[in-house]
Amino acid sequence: MLVGKKRWIWSWLITVLPAGSLALQPMSEAELARVEGQDGMTVALDGPALSAQQVRWAIDTPLAGEAGGLYINGLSLSKMNAQDTLLKTELDVGSDGSNALLSINSELARSRLTMDGMTLASEPGRSFGHWALVAPLTFRLQNRGIFFRDEINNPASLYIGIEDASLFYRQNWFYHANITLDNLDFFWDMPRGSVGVTSDGLRVAGDVNYLLNFDLLYKFHPDQDMTTVTDNDKPMLNFGWEGTLYDTVFEVRGGGVWDNTETAGAYDYSNRSGGLNFGLSWNYKKNQGDAVKPTDLRWQIGRAGGNQSLLEFGDWRNLQDGSGNRVAKGFNFPNITLDVVPANKGPGGLCWGAGLNGSGCAPAGGKMLEFAVGEIAGYSANVNRSNAEAMLALIRDGNLLAYSNQVTVSAQPDASTGYAGMAPETYNWGLIYTLANIHANLSLYPGGSQSDTPGSEAQGFMADVLLMTQTLDGSQQQGDNWTKGTHFLIADTDPAVNMGLGMINSQFLLAADDMRVWLKNTWAGTAGLNAYQGGIDLLSPRARMQFKGLLGGVSLPRGDEVVGIAGMNLNLEGLANFRISPPPDGENYLAYSSAIRLYSVVDQPGSNLVSGEGSFWSISEPGRSDVELRLANMQGDIAITEGRLELTARNETGAGEPPQLTLSNKILFGASAQDRIDDGMIGLANPSSYGGQVGQAVKADVHFGTDRLGDIVVPNGTLKATIGLLPQ
Repeated sequence: MLVGKKRWIWSWLITVLPAGSLALQPMSEAELARVEGQDGMTVALDGPALSAQQVRWAIDTPLAGEAGGLYINGLSLSKMNAQDTLLKTELDVGSDGSNALLSINSELARSRLTMDGMTLASEPGRSFGHWALVAPLTFRLQNRGIFFRDEINNPASLYIGIEDASLFYRQNWFYHANITLDNLDFFWDMPRGSVGVTSDGLRVAGDVNYLLNFDLLYKFHPDQDMTTVTDNDKPMLNFGWEGTLYDTVFEVRGGGVWDNTETAGAYDYSNRSGGLNFGLSWNYKKNQGDAVKPTDLRWQIGRAGGNQSLLEFGDWRNLQDGSGNRVAKGFNFPNITLDVVPANKGPGGLCWGAGLNGSGCAPAGGKMLEFAVGEIAGYSANVNRSNAEAMLALIRDGNLLAYSNQVTVSAQPDASTGYAGMAPETYNWGLIYTLANIHANLSLYPGGSQSDTPGSEAQGFMADVLLMTQTLDGSQQQGDNWTKGTHFLIADTDPAVNMGLGMINSQFLLAADDMRVWLKNTWAGTAGLNAYQGGIDLLSPRARMQFKGLLGGVSLPRGDEVVGIAGMNLNLEGLANFRISPPPDGENYLAYSSAIRLYSVVDQPGSNLVSGEGSFWSISEPGRSDVELRLANMQGDIAITEGRLELTARNETGAGEPPQLTLSNKILFGASAQDRIDDGMIGLANPSSYGGQVGQAVKADVHFGTDRLGDIVVPNGTLKATIGLLPQ
């Protein structure tokens, strides 16, 4: 890496072996005749398919010890309907009366884009898996030239969209589990704005009409072909954003991971190697106090498939200070970085407890947390590695400082059950989550799947995950800051009430070392509880989660009235497995389960994540951390089974029944959790090295202040829990 100046090195290499595999055929006279020259020009590219054996993104190639690369293997593009023209582009010029304008209108026919594998340059034998996208694509740009920046007159319009698409992902070869984003719709429509180039890179600015919506499906069945969705695809979740993003700014810049040079005790993010970094920001309303519009951005989540019962969160509002001034941007992520780096060339750690990532962390009262880039341990020799290349995704200084002020519930009719559906009902109610000072390090490695060992262990995803969001006070330490704070609240947003209850001025940390992401097969089918045996399975043998803040009530949107109930601090360290599964046959909800083993985690060379206090749960008086009830030195096995997140619409479960969001599960302790713990530890080379034999009793020391009151031991047991949210 270069010190003292910024240097961007982009090297895009396309390797085509053999040369004939790039299926660009000479145009016949008839095809040449389709190049039109009327008011503008139309160019058509046709043929059955385009293919490349390998596409390479090579980074930092001239710099010894820093070169990295991402390889896409077996790339192919083929149209779905033979009578379609594969790609058609219209070019035209005109004028708005005073300035010349260029228009580009390009349409890709509904096609299938496949990728047989994605590998890192240093590990060609390991792959992240197989991908396929079935979609049409539309691109339209009108501007003064291709890139002409003008954020005063806003002469540009830009549209990018796909409709009714399907994105498939499978880690292994045929007849292994795959997930699909089906009914995938996306468009970015900026009717008026600026598309230009600055000294940093590409900059797009304007109000954007935005849509992203899809159904998440799971399949483990012989009929999978990574092209079509069938009745054997199990619905898991619907997710979507739709509406207008005001004051949007999107930037694409050259430059990847930074070196370890510092300014005032913090890493200098301007000293970057080759790679890409992005900035993205927007507001949810054009002006503070604007009335709710049907075109405002809405987030929806609910059932996937034909019977879509949906929760829609709308009327988003920025947090305000005590004088009623809203924060400048409700959504602002100025530094998102993508890079591929060799071992031990990571971005440095993150400061937990203060706002300085670098040598200034400890003097400010924080602790630097980090993972060794390029190290995977704890699994088989086919999965473990040292000094490995890694793909990095990094976030610095991200903020989501807006919240939803309304919730709408709706449901479509279901012919199979005779349910008539539910017309939209809107409530002044909020499920609030604001996230301040978001920092994240994500290191990705290929391999790890346990579906068909040993061969499958070269396929899939491994990851090191470090994510934190902190409320920082004026001295950049964890503390109180309403307008730039992390808050989790359930709120009554009726203008006569406008109060929230939950966690205020919170801090949240998630660290997962050597985490495996596995698409787990449902070998026993999906009837009844068998469905919970497969799905999207996450396992980390060394993990930590900490969540702390003030439990209380607060006035909205200014936060100028706070009623504290208790200080809360939960820190869990140990092994963690979490799985979301397809629902059992005939059901439609999000199924989930988990296995947690609390044990004494020890930091490893180059990897620091532990607190030094073990696992604990503390409840204290507001502002008096010394007056606390603490469960300390928590250890043992805990499992969550038969989890279901379910939305039922009005009258769906019976006449007169209100809509309801339900979270339910069983919690198993000690010996009762043994089976789920065993299931969650599949693939570890020596499971007993993470806290001993399975079925460990759950135990903790009980302290009040400085006095030890005794201990709690739960050798086994089961707790059934259900939480329901419904309108009153």
